[in-house]
Formats: sequence, C-alpha cells, structure tokens
Amino acid sequence: MDKGKDMDKELSGMLRGVPPQNIMISFDDKPAKSLADHVKEQEEKARQKKRKPRDDRER
Repeated sequence: MDKGKDMDKELSGMLRGVPPQNIMISFDDKPAKSLADHVKEQEEKARQKKRKPRDDRER
C-alpha cells in the first residue's frame, strides 16, 4: 500500500507545473487525449446531466 502512495506522490511531483493540454491520458483502450479535453468532456456530461428533465416527477 505504501508503494502506491509513493508512486502517487512521485507522479504528482513529475506532473506539477505541466499544462493539462500537454498531459495525454487513455481510459478503457480508447485513444489517448489531453487531460484538458477529458476535463471538458466530463464537465459537459455533468452539465447535461443537470439539465436533463426528470421523468419521475409528477406534473
């Protein structure tokens, strides 16, 4: 467990100061994209989820 925490600190230190558009990430065997693009997509999904009307409410 300590090894994982050490790796987290090491990666955090390495990436400190690097612009998000220069950090490439990939999830679930999908093509890599920049961290900035990933954050934008997540914010867009959250925004759409908030705007979605709820069907379970009575009118």
